[in-house]
Amino acid sequence: MRVLLTGAAGFIGAHVHRALVAAGHDVVAVDALLEAVHGTNAAPPQDVSSIDIRAAEALEPLLRGVDVVCHLAAAVPVDVVSDGVHGEAVGPRGADPIYVVGPPALGRAGAGASGDGAAGSSASRRASAEMLDDGAAGSSVSRRTASDGEGVNLHRDTESAAQDEGAKSASYGEGIDEARPLSGPATRPVVRHSGGDGSSGPAVGGGRRPGVDGPTMSVGPMFAAHNDFGTAVLLAAMERAGVPRLVLGSSVAVYGEGRYRGLRGGPFFPGLRRRADLDRGMFDHRLPRTGEILTWEPVGEDAPLRPRTAYAASKLAQENYALAWGMTTGGTVTVLRYHHVYGDSVGGNATLAAHSGVVARFRRELESGRAPLVFEDGGQVRDFVHVRDVAAATVAAVERPLPGFVPLNISSGHPVTLWEVASIMSRARGGPEPVVSGRYRTTDIRHIVAASDRAHHALDFTPRIPPAQGLTDYARKSANQTRP
Repeated sequence: MRVLLTGAAGFIGAHVHRALVAAGHDVVAVDALLEAVHGTNAAPPQDVSSIDIRAAEALEPLLRGVDVVCHLAAAVPVDVVSDGVHGEAVGPRGADPIYVVGPPALGRAGAGASGDGAAGSSASRRASAEMLDDGAAGSSVSRRTASDGEGVNLHRDTESAAQDEGAKSASYGEGIDEARPLSGPATRPVVRHSGGDGSSGPAVGGGRRPGVDGPTMSVGPMFAAHNDFGTAVLLAAMERAGVPRLVLGSSVAVYGEGRYRGLRGGPFFPGLRRRADLDRGMFDHRLPRTGEILTWEPVGEDAPLRPRTAYAASKLAQENYALAWGMTTGGTVTVLRYHHVYGDSVGGNATLAAHSGVVARFRRELESGRAPLVFEDGGQVRDFVHVRDVAAATVAAVERPLPGFVPLNISSGHPVTLWEVASIMSRARGGPEPVVSGRYRTTDIRHIVAASDRAHHALDFTPRIPPAQGLTDYARKSANQTRP
């Protein structure tokens, strides 16, 4: 099969390129080698042509005889400093880190209020209980309405709605590992280092003004210029060349926040959390009228798409352009919504993106002898998928034509908290225990976990590298080394 692969020199693209060639495909590999992604004066790897897909005249000859385009080219936010969200974290002035007495547990709908199935962490649950016991705080919670940023409730909070949804709940999370959360080392309360003046340390956040602590739209034009315009140019060229199939690399970021449920209602797709709650260490989403902590559920591909950053908006725009192209031309589109991808670059082609994100930051901190710094209370749940599994899923999508427009979550199927990620990596290197800081960004996602059954059935894709194994191997490997 003849495949045009865009973004072939990128973090994911290089792995996909190698996997496609190994599978015997004829690959036409291109990459614009953007400075923001590859650094200055980057040279193209062997068998990759330096071509910007926004140049239509350069695409025309490359598309001749192509059976499928695998479109991975994108400008990405590479200066990620925390858990996969662009920007820096803040917290209340003078705030101490959250004290944690054990690993935050994974929370699922229908779980009890404590133990391995509890939502979020014991620290955030205790904080929420304390706030609700306080008269003023409790009354302010009860006065909140859905317009206060709590987002969308697709069902009324009634007994009948709960019964309706209960019939469906057995199918939610199919393909997700239901085992106990990965165990971490027993943690001691976080020790805050004393400053030289006898204080408990510097104020967290440095007096930032509200609303400037997270992603900004200043990078929006760059993402639109490359991701959106580039995709539109590529699709127009594919239409002229008569290429019938597209495999598009998208992102979990298109969902925004994850999916939640209360004890008697849901599903809920919340909006932003209140800064006042975050300042108090209340990180979990709650029902606006009762203050009940919501538990997360796996997010299916048909969930609402509500991006929170310019990058996420550009990835959703790519999906929309692809949908329109398919409807206009009759072509087929398989959209791969990659969840939190980690791993090392191929060979010596170390892109900046391969060293971004929370997993890469944890490794850098451990390499320097520092404890991994975990934001919020460490109970944020994610699905980390190894880049080699991502490459395998992408090759499967190239080789298996699907009818129409089909979005698929590409994930490991093993949800894990950020505290557990840091603990796994710390144990692997024999490093210090993670420090839970209580720092936050107002636009950060609390929990986002994929429902992966559709990809399994459509592509016969089963990831081979669980996070416990992959994160251990990744942590033990120096960031200065590359996988052969």
